[in-house]
Amino acid sequence: MIGSKMNQLSKEPLSIGVVTLPKKVFSKENFSKEGSSMDSYSIEAKKRKPKLDRSRHSNALALRCKTTFIFAMLCIVFGIRTVGLTWAQAESSAIVDRYDQVFSRENNDKRLTAWFLRLLLSEESNTDEKSGDSTIIISPDNKVMLIDGGAPSCGSMVCSYLHALEIDRIDAIVVSHPHIDHIGGLISVLQEFPVEVIYMSKLEYPTAIFQNFLTNAADKKIPIIYLEEGSEFDFGSKIHAKVYNPEANIVYYSEYPANSTLFVNDRSLVMKFAFGNSSMLFMGDVYTSRELDLIEKYGSELKADVFKVGHHGSDTSSSKSFIRLVSPEIAVMMHDRLASLQVYNNLRKIGAAVYLSPIDGNIRVSIDDKGNLSVITQFDRISDFLK
Repeated sequence: MIGSKMNQLSKEPLSIGVVTLPKKVFSKENFSKEGSSMDSYSIEAKKRKPKLDRSRHSNALALRCKTTFIFAMLCIVFGIRTVGLTWAQAESSAIVDRYDQVFSRENNDKRLTAWFLRLLLSEESNTDEKSGDSTIIISPDNKVMLIDGGAPSCGSMVCSYLHALEIDRIDAIVVSHPHIDHIGGLISVLQEFPVEVIYMSKLEYPTAIFQNFLTNAADKKIPIIYLEEGSEFDFGSKIHAKVYNPEANIVYYSEYPANSTLFVNDRSLVMKFAFGNSSMLFMGDVYTSRELDLIEKYGSELKADVFKVGHHGSDTSSSKSFIRLVSPEIAVMMHDRLASLQVYNNLRKIGAAVYLSPIDGNIRVSIDDKGNLSVITQFDRISDFLK
């Protein structure tokens, strides 16, 4: 927030008042036809023509320049002081860091808890890369699931979060879809933690990162269970998962995988975790067109208390009709920035509390089987821009 306001401040030009004096021009047209001719004026009028007081004109010009300069300096100094105060406020607010509280497993019994992770790209990453999604879920009977692992450079960070929760083994890894910002970090996880099973779709995607992930899973002899629309499984003794996407028989177009971003995103796993009367819905990166298909097929069955917003909160996803149908109490976006203010506002209009990993940090959402929710964010917001 601070950064965006500073950028806005730096891009807006300073408004400095400059007075432009009109220039008087002497020509034949300045004289009346009934008056003296130009010839007669050349003798008599020249005698009466006032001399330009150059020293006075010079002093006036110097005064205007000096006044303008002083005004500009005051504006600049005032701007710098304003930015300085803003940074001071940011630093004082940023002191509140609830990292240890967020990554505590105390009072986790009898609750389904999800940690929506704040991921940061390494300094060597390209500017067009995304840190991606990664969520840790722990069931009431202490089963551990990891949904996605972010970008490759975020793998060590995901591992550090797992260690912070004192996790030494993972019961299940879920791959929502094989894009690099979802599977890249999972390679580091496979190399550091024993994993019981991997859940993923049958979508083929011939990239080096995805093949590396599959090779690591094979080397570790981790079984893979393929999920599709209609699949169901239990996660521990209390949680039941149902899959709504992708379709069972994926039909590839002739040029696949060229220009396949939308195609791959729309084959993301869409999963709902039910715990008594409570639920969490994870959307992967599906687009609005696929959301409409899901609305027609499943309707109110997609309603959930906690909503992992599709495609990092981008406006490619989360149509108004889908948001109204899901009607979540809590919505979470994981990204490097706020992807769409419109999506954020649409969620707020239906009464959802919306959290963003780039602003709120790591987010812990916990729910019991009766729908009672609790949320802990790593950071407090230092602005009321996002209400």
